[in-house]
Amino acid sequence: MEQRPALDVILKTEVGRLRLGWRLALFVVVTVSVAGVIGLALPATLISGSLALLVGSLTAGVLLLATDGRDPGALGFYLGRAAVTESLWGVVLGTVVALGVVLTLYVAGGLRWSAQEGTLIQWVTTGLGALAFLALPAAAEEALLRGYPLQALAERWGPLAALAITALVFAALHRGNPGVTWIGTLNVAVAGIFLGVVYLRTGSLWWATGAHLGWNWANGFLADVPVSGLELMDAPFYEGVMQGPAWLGGGSFGPEGSVVSTALLGAITVWCWRTRVLRPSAAALSVRPLAIMGRGEGSA
Repeated sequence: MEQRPALDVILKTEVGRLRLGWRLALFVVVTVSVAGVIGLALPATLISGSLALLVGSLTAGVLLLATDGRDPGALGFYLGRAAVTESLWGVVLGTVVALGVVLTLYVAGGLRWSAQEGTLIQWVTTGLGALAFLALPAAAEEALLRGYPLQALAERWGPLAALAITALVFAALHRGNPGVTWIGTLNVAVAGIFLGVVYLRTGSLWWATGAHLGWNWANGFLADVPVSGLELMDAPFYEGVMQGPAWLGGGSFGPEGSVVSTALLGAITVWCWRTRVLRPSAAALSVRPLAIMGRGEGSA
């Protein structure tokens, strides 16, 4: 057998595919480069930053998928009717989980609401605006972490390693947020696992983005409390006020700083992992994703 050149061994596997480490490094370089160029042309706002990150992550993921002969849809943002229905179901899932946390906090005495002025029309229009405002950041974070990185890691090392690594990165990215605590950091990591499981069970970034959006929207608008320490919006009629010790009420970090979130997010993550309700659609299977858990008995 002819001996392979040393550089070829370092860069590629025996079948000629670029090694995982180099692919992830390329993903980071392309994402940062594209996002940086776009960022220079746009004002420094949350929306423009999210747009730059989304385009950068999508560009990097699609280019790397192309090296394997896979279509762009394999990233999980495939087009068609399924994109709409899966996004909506994701929003429902994320909203229900968030409201479960909020209501439990209320019963436990960690959250109360104070009255303020507003009209029904203001409440509806603010809610719709909040949903649109939060959609882009949610999609950007999903493309960055549950897009190519999670999928490539799961393909090579299995779902558990992929979930752990991407959840740790997700938590690290939020360490600079206002009011963050160790419980808040833990909960962001658990949320990362939850969103990763949603992707792996469905093969759909529409599902994962919807769940991410629903969580942020239900907390930031419906409950009117901080989201990962950020006061993103103000709902008419009422103002959420975190109460009690920070480990219970979450303090200025919001519900994500509470042990209630730890318990409920952990429980819903286990349910998502085990349930047969979450499974890939025909659209998800048709694009040949790198990694998915929803085939047959749900093994990776």
